[in-house]
Amino acid sequence: MAGSTGLRAKVIELAYAGLLPNQHLLPITAQQVEAVLGGKRDQVTEQIARTEAAGAADRAMLAFEAIVRQVGRPSLLVQDGKIVWEGKTNGFPDDLRAYLPRLEALVGCVGRVELINHRMEWAGTAWVIEQGMIVTNRHVAELFAGRRGTRGFGFLINPAIGATYGARVDFRQEYERAATRRVDVAAVRYLAGPGEPDIALLKLEDEDGLPEPIELASAEAAKDSLVGVVGYPAYDSRNNDQDIAHYFGDIFNKKRFAPGFITQAPLGNARLMHDCTTLGGNSGSVLVDLGSGNAVGLHFAGSYLEGNFAVAVDQLKAALRGQRTVLALSTEAAEAERADGEHSAEHFAGRAGYDERFLADSEDLEATAPLDDFVVPLPELDQAAMNDAAIIVDAEGEETHVIPYRHFSVVFSMSRRVPRLTAVNIDGARTRKIKRSADQWFRDLRLPRELQLTRQDYIHPNINRGHMVRREDPNWGDQNEALQANDDTFHYTNAAPQHSRLNQNKQAWLGLEEYILGSARTHGFRAVVFTGPILRRNDPVLEDTDIKVPREFWKVVVMIDAERRGLHATGYVLGQGELIRDITEGFLFEDFRAYQVRIVDIQRATRLDFGALVNADPLARRAHDEESVGGSLLSVPLETAEEAYLG
Repeated sequence: MAGSTGLRAKVIELAYAGLLPNQHLLPITAQQVEAVLGGKRDQVTEQIARTEAAGAADRAMLAFEAIVRQVGRPSLLVQDGKIVWEGKTNGFPDDLRAYLPRLEALVGCVGRVELINHRMEWAGTAWVIEQGMIVTNRHVAELFAGRRGTRGFGFLINPAIGATYGARVDFRQEYERAATRRVDVAAVRYLAGPGEPDIALLKLEDEDGLPEPIELASAEAAKDSLVGVVGYPAYDSRNNDQDIAHYFGDIFNKKRFAPGFITQAPLGNARLMHDCTTLGGNSGSVLVDLGSGNAVGLHFAGSYLEGNFAVAVDQLKAALRGQRTVLALSTEAAEAERADGEHSAEHFAGRAGYDERFLADSEDLEATAPLDDFVVPLPELDQAAMNDAAIIVDAEGEETHVIPYRHFSVVFSMSRRVPRLTAVNIDGARTRKIKRSADQWFRDLRLPRELQLTRQDYIHPNINRGHMVRREDPNWGDQNEALQANDDTFHYTNAAPQHSRLNQNKQAWLGLEEYILGSARTHGFRAVVFTGPILRRNDPVLEDTDIKVPREFWKVVVMIDAERRGLHATGYVLGQGELIRDITEGFLFEDFRAYQVRIVDIQRATRLDFGALVNADPLARRAHDEESVGGSLLSVPLETAEEAYLG
């Protein structure tokens, strides 16, 4: 096959068109087919094995739309740029044929968002909103793009392979048609922030013959007006299989048109809703008024047999003007989403917390050293920190300063009312993608209420609630286990005040665990991560409060060294450069930046004893080697996670 250039090219073309026999049943992407035919079979086999578990979670990201009506809302295929009229509409009350010429003028402006250097082949739908500009949902774009500090937006890095993600839009992808019309995404222009309409704007590469924009409606859609969506529904297990078969048969991932009605107009506090039939993959579909042919919304979510939601046209116009618009919610609903909750001690029954034998118990560990050498105990506190640690009563009735949650534990400072130390076990092979819903934070009543901050303490516009155990890190195991772990991270015992500039400028920081998990330098998909603030007496006090705001945060990531068959530990700090200034004379540091530092330096700053991890640090070994020739590398500035020194 490798030598049959024409045949290879034809198979690759069919793979990207989705026309290989039973292709939708195969656990392999079109990119992987192309790689295999290019002689990279071993590489692809390894990649499939490593991402099999994670693939299920990624596919769940597409399960975000819904069938609203079990009858009377057909989903019609598009072929050769025309809506396939079969002489029936499954009970839809209007004769759609009168609208087809106007609709067929815009279906070519809708495309499928395909991913590059990503384990998912495609992510959702997009459409041309301005010349050379497409719009999709933020939750689609966030699979490959993100915020880059104060400098705007950009493409993320795949930590498993160290390559930058990319995206392109295929304006064809029609059933039983091999033709494609792919255009690369050149830049990320806008990603909505938390609490804002689910919008992303992407600039396309300049090419001749780009589709014309779909005109935006001059007014918001009215209730009961006739509308339709154009997009790429994918199989979605969250809907009933009989309903799916009724509308889609066994044809998925191809361009379709689905008519329906506006069920709620976006007036006052109400969101735009419709009842067109959608499935996962319709995220980012255009919602078009059939009478005018103009776009009235951007589809983004739905609930089976309840309703579908879309971003209203005025919010799209605001995004194009560069305005960040907050979703309109009633005061009562907004208050309910943000209100703090409480969990009693009984709520945490069965939480074992951080497991120090997590790495030693790895099933695929073939260690030459004794397994006890891979035990990673919690860092030890000095006497002052121990005296300041909050005490709870564990399940056996014993007092302890280690507060257990699902897959992680917290050591909590009574004087600062924040974690001094968090410890989490990460199982990358069993991770589950848990969608982040409207945040609600809780107090843990195993501790006195007065020891814990509340949302009122974070009301200052420049202060964020910063997760210490990252929300995604403990989300592994079965679905209930992962959901429980996700929810456990939303306790005030796991949060510390962070300056908004710091919280928004941590691209390298957030990607560290994934990058290290995917590195050839480390072994397996398990990691132990310790995180916390550097608590200093001279930390600034938030105005009109007694709350001190940490200026820096630290992280230590521990895995197994693939070469030395021992522990591999690296340390990092995120903040205003004070630790870097302390350890490096004449260093020109930047505010709110991430650095890799020696664990021994984190140990000095935090007064925590990391024990054997100090000697398992490749940066410390490199610094020691360089000292013999008159130099010493004490820190590494990190713009991206791949710049970390792993030895």
